[in-house]
Amino acid sequence: MIRRMFKGTECLSAAEQLRKTIEFNDKWPTAVKEYLSQPLMDLNTPLDKLEYLAVDFETSGLNAHKDKVLSIGMVEFNLEQIDLFSSEELLIDNGEYVNAESAEINGLTPQALADGVSIEQGIERLLERAKGKVILAHSCNIERSFIETFLDHNYQLNAFPAHFIDTIHVEKRFSYAGKTGSHKSYQLNDMRNHYKLPNYLEHSAASDALACAELFLVQIKKLKLEHIKGMNLKKIQF
Repeated sequence: MIRRMFKGTECLSAAEQLRKTIEFNDKWPTAVKEYLSQPLMDLNTPLDKLEYLAVDFETSGLNAHKDKVLSIGMVEFNLEQIDLFSSEELLIDNGEYVNAESAEINGLTPQALADGVSIEQGIERLLERAKGKVILAHSCNIERSFIETFLDHNYQLNAFPAHFIDTIHVEKRFSYAGKTGSHKSYQLNDMRNHYKLPNYLEHSAASDALACAELFLVQIKKLKLEHIKGMNLKKIQF
């Protein structure tokens, strides 16, 4: 009986099983309902058959329960190319949460955020663009924790059903330098320097999302990840 009940779910990812259990509320925004209505990519999908959304959040701090998202950067890509026309940055109207430390890091000021969109609009836009894609981020726990905190607070969803790839995780798991602990830093710029990628002069969520996508494509090539037998989403996801 139990075996029959769960037949067909053995090959589903935990994220997809979670998605299938969520009961919609008619009052939820269309973007939320549409995202949750679409099945996630199969874990056995080869890397070159996936579509990706690189994401970066600029925040007032790293604690998703007390700090706030200040901007969201996104860009779509696959292993063939990065769609530069899809690059987007959303400033979030959380200017009152800007502090000296965060402003020094990301250059965002209360004045710059005054005409920003609400966090609700920002997350809804992210969900619109993430449908059918794998989310890529550098240290993705930051983005995931802020998304999950938002979904929990607004829709009582205690987890975000999505597949993530983390460029730090990729480096630590598949590169010689990562396996031996010889990297002095896993900061995005330091990782790009390691692979001889130029750094962007302007620091923003959009440029960091693009920088992360470029880093991942170079990791795929330099670490020969496509040539690893059976390499697929299951083996590389965070």
